[in-house]
Amino acid sequence: MLEGFLYKTLEKGDGCAQVQLLPESPIYAAHFPGFPVTPGVTLVQMALELMGKKLLGAKDIKFVVPVLPSKEGTVLKYEWTVAEDRADVSVFLSDGTLCAKMTLGV
Repeated sequence: MLEGFLYKTLEKGDGCAQVQLLPESPIYAAHFPGFPVTPGVTLVQMALELMGKKLLGAKDIKFVVPVLPSKEGTVLKYEWTVAEDRADVSVFLSDGTLCAKMTLGV
C-alpha cells in the first residue's frame, strides 16, 4: 500500500529490512506543510508490509524521535521478531538512532 508511494525497499532479509523514504510523496505535503514529518501510523504500516502481516492490535508503540524526509531520501532500518500472535519491531535511522519501537498484535 505505501511501497512505491512513501518508500522503496532497498534490501530485505529474515527479520530485517532497509527502506528509503520518498521525499516527493504527497503525504509530506499534508503532514505538515512547511515542516514535513513522517506520520507515525505510516511507520507502523511499513512494518506490517515488510513483515507481510496484518494488524490485529497495538500493544505498545513509542515514537522516540521524529522521522524527517531528506532530499537524498532518508534511510530507515526495520528489525523485527515474530512470536505467535505478536511482533516486536524497532525502527532505526541510518546512523543507528532508534526512532520507533512497537509491539504489534499480528
